[in-house]
This record gives sequence, C-alpha cells and structure tokens, in this order.
Amino acid sequence: MKQIAYEQLKPGMTTAEDIYAMNGQQLLVPKGTKLTPLKLQLMGVFSIRTVYIEDDIPEGAGASESVDKKSVVNDLRGSGIPGFTSNLPEPVREARIQEIKEYKKTYGEGLNYFQVAVNNLVAKNTDLNVDTILNQTLSLLHPKRQNISVLEMLLYMKEYDNSVYSHCINTSLLCKMLAQWLEYSEDDCRMAAACGLFHDMGQLAIPDEIIQKPGPLTPEERKIVNTHPEKGYQMLEEYGVDETVRLAALMHHEKCDGSGYPRGLKDKEIDRFAKLVTICDIYDAMTSDRPYRKALTPFAVIEHFENDGLSKFDTRAILLFQENTANTYLNCPVRLSNGSVGYVVFINRGRLGRPIVQCGNEFFDLSKRDDLTISEMLAVV
Repeated sequence: MKQIAYEQLKPGMTTAEDIYAMNGQQLLVPKGTKLTPLKLQLMGVFSIRTVYIEDDIPEGAGASESVDKKSVVNDLRGSGIPGFTSNLPEPVREARIQEIKEYKKTYGEGLNYFQVAVNNLVAKNTDLNVDTILNQTLSLLHPKRQNISVLEMLLYMKEYDNSVYSHCINTSLLCKMLAQWLEYSEDDCRMAAACGLFHDMGQLAIPDEIIQKPGPLTPEERKIVNTHPEKGYQMLEEYGVDETVRLAALMHHEKCDGSGYPRGLKDKEIDRFAKLVTICDIYDAMTSDRPYRKALTPFAVIEHFENDGLSKFDTRAILLFQENTANTYLNCPVRLSNGSVGYVVFINRGRLGRPIVQCGNEFFDLSKRDDLTISEMLAVV
C-alpha cells in the first residue's frame, strides 16, 4: 500500500485502511472500498488530507468523474441500515411493510385497552391492576424487534390521536428503552415503563377546554395545568400504586437545577425513575402535534435538549438519550427547510441535533448552516 494526498485520489482506487473522521470514532470509508465520486466528496467534506490505498490501481481508475446514480444510492444505503427500504429486495421490503402494519394494529389494540382501563378507573368502575395494563403495553416491545427501532416505529403511530392515552404509552416505551440503554436490571426496566405509563394520570383531572386550547394559556389556566402532577399522585395513591410510580407522576416536571414544578426540587431530591420520565415525556410531547403547534422532528428536539444544557436533566441519561436517538436516524430520509430531500449521512458529535445531510451530490453540514433545519422526517416505505 502507499499513502497519497487527497487531491491525488481518483475514482476506482481501493482503500488500504479504514478512513475515519477527525474525531477518530466515525468510520467514513472502510478498508477495501473502491472509491466513487461520492466517497471522494464525502472525504472532502471531512477534510481528509492523506489516504492509504492499495498499490495496484485498476486500469481506468479516475477515467470518469461522472457520478453513477446506482452507486450513489448504494453508498447511502450501505447494508442493513434500519429504516431505509427504497432499494431493498422486494421480499425484504414487503416483510418490513407487513411488520409496520402489524405494529400499527397491535398499537391500536393496546391504546384502546389502556384507554378503556383508565376511563373505568376514573369512573370508579374498577380497581387498578398495574401489572395487567403494563403487560399489555410492553407487548408492543416485541422480543424479535431491536429496541433501537422503537423510536422509528413510534413515528408511524403519530396518526393516532395525540391524547394523554397515546402519550402515556409512548412515554412508557421510551422509558423502557432508555432504562435498557442505561443498563438497568430487568426489574428496573419494567419499573421505568410503569412510571412512564402512569406519569400523566393527573391530566385526566384537567378540563378538556384547557388541554385542547389552541392558543397560549392564561396565567390562571397555567396554574390549573400545573396541578396535574399532584392530582396524578393522589389518584394513584387512592389505588395503592407503588410509591416509585406515584413519585414519577409527582416529579416528572421537576428539573435537576430546581427550575421545575410543582415543588422546585433539585437533583438528588428527584427520584431516579422520574428523571427518566422527564426526558421521555418531553421528547414524545415535542414530536407530537399539539393544538398550538405542529410536531417537531427528533433532531429539533435533540437540539432543544442541547440548547437547554445539561443542568436540567440527569447528565448520563440525557447524553445517552440524545446520542442514541440521533444515531437511530442515521441514513434516514429527510426534507430540509429549503425543500431539498436527502439522507442523514453523518452525526456531528458536537451538535447531535445538526447532522450532515446529503441531497443529490451536495452535502449540507447543518452544524455550520444555521439557516437550514430538518423540517420533516420522510416515510421510508
């Protein structure tokens, strides 16, 4: 092999070593890759200066600078990328579509079950069986499905009404996923899911005209809404629900820097499961339509977390949530605010909410383009 300058590279040359971004962690081009114009452009974006290539340069290497459309798609797709199905073999694509349809059906059944159970509870027609309701919700986490795909699947579920019921189910699934990322025990992962599932019960005691108000709340209305954590705690206490679940309902709007409500608690005063619920509650709420605004993209929410700083949240949990969530959508199709359509091809570790997006033959580094944002996550089937 031999080392040559980036400017001397030609399409058709083969890399002799893995090529990494300057952070040394993101693999750009694997060893043994035949360079294409797109690969060369990607390396240029990351200011790669020198590259080791194989000594034997194929005849005709560099003869054509045109970008082959099929190779561009293959470069983007790679292999086994979750959520990108455009060029998958038809049987694989059909299987994926079927999986999404089945998940929607199961989700709808779980949502209906939870809504009926909670409504009966509020009407005092039944006792609260936490385990039964939780088991129904956790059935949405199919053992054969990787947890990393839960975020993607939940995007497809946004067609359901954005009621407190669907929000609680989504938050429960996200809490279970985050607890697993944090390597909690199986029992603690289940507890995290239970905390997420029942965290917003107090919302049911708030008048619908306030919850569904399309405009800003008045100071008096905001005071009423801010009572829902305490109302949820009291409701769950009446039914003898586990103290940890009750505390999550009470504390899920508290912030580690003391800026939350209802009691302005700080870091160690807040239950550890409630801290997970806080993150997942915000994420699901912001990625869902509300009467007063449209849903934000996952990257916009990640950027919101980054701008909010680390002082408000459990540091390890929020960093892990941001990084894993951003990586989930690597290679997913998106629409930019300028109307361009492309794919997320690189996650900027310094600004996770502003990745690099490839549109046609052009790369947009959103960490350096504050005039552009990801405005929409596109369907992948």
